Amino acid sequence: MCDVCGRENHQVKPSASEHSCEGTKTISRRDVLKFIGSLGIGVGMYPIISGLAAGERVYAKDWKVPPKKVVQLTFLHTTDIHGQMLTHPEMFRVNGRNVFQQAGGLSRLKTLFKLVKAENPGNVFIVDTGDCYQGSAVAALSKGKAMVEAMNHMGYDLGIPGNWEVVYGPEKIVELSVGYNFPAICSNMVWDEEGLDPGYPLYPNYFVTEMGGVRIGFIGYNDPLTKMRQAPSYHRGIQFTFPEETAPRLVDLLRSRYKCDLVICLAHMGLAQQVHFAKKAESAGIDFIFGGDTHQRTYDPITLGRVPVTESGAFGSFVGRLDILVEDRKVKDYKYELIPVLAEHYVEDEAVKATVEDIRRPYLPVISRKIGETKTYLYRYNVLENPIDNLITDAIREYAQCDIGISNGFRFAPPVAPGPITVEDIWNWIPVNAPLKTGQAKGSQIRQWMEKELNNVFTNDIPKRVGGWVVRFSGMKVKMYIDRPMGKRVVSIEVNGQPLDPNRIYTLAACDREGDPEDMLCRIRPVTSPKVEDIDLHTVIEQYIQKHSPIEYGIEGRVIALDARSVYPEGEGLNEQEVYNEPVPGTRYVFR
Repeated sequence: MCDVCGRENHQVKPSASEHSCEGTKTISRRDVLKFIGSLGIGVGMYPIISGLAAGERVYAKDWKVPPKKVVQLTFLHTTDIHGQMLTHPEMFRVNGRNVFQQAGGLSRLKTLFKLVKAENPGNVFIVDTGDCYQGSAVAALSKGKAMVEAMNHMGYDLGIPGNWEVVYGPEKIVELSVGYNFPAICSNMVWDEEGLDPGYPLYPNYFVTEMGGVRIGFIGYNDPLTKMRQAPSYHRGIQFTFPEETAPRLVDLLRSRYKCDLVICLAHMGLAQQVHFAKKAESAGIDFIFGGDTHQRTYDPITLGRVPVTESGAFGSFVGRLDILVEDRKVKDYKYELIPVLAEHYVEDEAVKATVEDIRRPYLPVISRKIGETKTYLYRYNVLENPIDNLITDAIREYAQCDIGISNGFRFAPPVAPGPITVEDIWNWIPVNAPLKTGQAKGSQIRQWMEKELNNVFTNDIPKRVGGWVVRFSGMKVKMYIDRPMGKRVVSIEVNGQPLDPNRIYTLAACDREGDPEDMLCRIRPVTSPKVEDIDLHTVIEQYIQKHSPIEYGIEGRVIALDARSVYPEGEGLNEQEVYNEPVPGTRYVFR
């Protein structure tokens, strides 16, 4: 079996840049893959450092390990930047209340990277675990290219794609990754029969490098449920597999053939799925999992399974730092911390600041236009309900004059501070603009749909968890239980203040997802009288904000979990206590 592409009867030489698949026709897409592969397996990219690098003595002393026997390796991890280049408000939970501080920005990230590299010269490795070049105005308007250009000034060493990186279409995802000046890998994305090169992987399956005389292997996994979560047109031709199917073979390859002392898994599957995989026998041989997708902030590694799992927030507001002490090529000890990239702690790197300004300049005439004001912070962190989505669904329902306005439970967008709302903010909230679509459905359908949506978020069958945020709506209120099984979570549904009538026909409005069947509306199917309106969501939201400005939004109790665990003593509002209700069963993880 070919170690690079996974096909039978193929041979691979030690470098993927030399990969040749005998007996098959060579086409341009394979040439692209081979080009990435030449970057993707870089044994010996880093020189072996003789002696002790700066910082090793400090850590050796702290951990009472003789300095002469150890080397300190430092890994920095970002994830889910979602096209956010600038410093922005970030929300924290402190003593049960929301606190907002300025954080993030590529220029401040660069400063943090430089400071850590100065502590441990030659032994720092920087990774990103996906959803990087989608999620903002500039990213969307440039189809990802602007963010790729910015990332090339940051000093990253390795990356993987995320589930939203497919948004620009199947041909773009590899093209953009080739644009990085650092390698990108993925161990579970293959072209299917409708793809550009059936049977071939989109990315190299693994990466090997050396630091401080220690050989390190990486594998990477995108969300296997991407095809369920995204519009069909985005991923047509791409097949995703679960890590259990390939990880044992790849880990064995890295350990036995490439003699790797460490194996690290980069993942973009969501915290619950990553911890679930870490508990399984198929994760044997992996030392650490750096995760992404659910924007969770692990201040301590989750060690419920065989492998420690971390996730480092979102929007460039956080960096996960893992320091490993290796003695005689074996892990002796490790320390982890999640570092908030607060503006008060990290000055801007002037070179990256200038680069970002240059990249953004052509788009400013469009995206900086003010459209209204908010009197309150608008944010998007709670599982059940958020101010941003309350605004969006109210705008949809008002424009369509329908019973229920619906939007997906997106995670994009850092908070918006009280003050002006701009076109750029709307792009942050909805980075994939789409036409408005209306339709009709019976009350019984709506109840069944809500049961399915809640199961997608709260099922204890972890590999079937889709996303992590409950679908958003206006005109409807739901009372439910988190810990009940599928079909028994919903206690009651009200539409416009009245109990849901299973036999009544209700009017609905949501976005028209590209590639969905005509009779589908936000995963409700079949709807009757479907109609794509001659207006897009951005225009609907802009008109609503202009009409109602200054706006004021908070938590209204549109979804109430009757068994929500009160994780803070003084919750704000009806459902503010449910900031994140145990995303990983068996852990004590809390979003903060």
